[in-house]
Amino acid sequence: MTRVSERGAAVALVMVVITALLSAGAVALYLAIGDTRASGYASSSRSALFCAEAGLVAARSVVGANYASWPLLLDGDPQNDPSWYPITGDIDDPADGVPDYEVTLRDNDDELPPASDDPNRDNDLRVFVVSRCTKYADTPREVLELVVYSGGGNVYRNQSGQGASNGGNVN
Repeated sequence: MTRVSERGAAVALVMVVITALLSAGAVALYLAIGDTRASGYASSSRSALFCAEAGLVAARSVVGANYASWPLLLDGDPQNDPSWYPITGDIDDPADGVPDYEVTLRDNDDELPPASDDPNRDNDLRVFVVSRCTKYADTPREVLELVVYSGGGNVYRNQSGQGASNGGNVN
């Protein structure tokens, strides 16, 4: 007596188990690659943020020292911009000649109602310094900082009573 109807059932069962194991392995590999890619994007995003912040730090003194040029920079005509604008810099390898960040100026909303906002004119010596990291194309980051020009001058500490440090009259 032979069992003809059960011949090959074990092979079919083994094939189903192997297919299920291969599918589970493929899904696990897909998830691992996705996690690695997400981790890379997070790292690149953080590096791009640091790059943009480095642009702000580098440009702060240039923007403050050239406050008289702010009207030229905001007027919307790149033909009359100074040669140092936009401010660019390279933080990884200065020899490669490719800037990693670009810093520009943007006017704040300084017009009083009923006048409409004019982004091409500064009224209050306050501008936004906008730094954009160009090094990481997949995760671009931009940071801005409000810069206020308050003029020069000296603070005469402890002079004539209260003074700048509230120290009384300690002449």
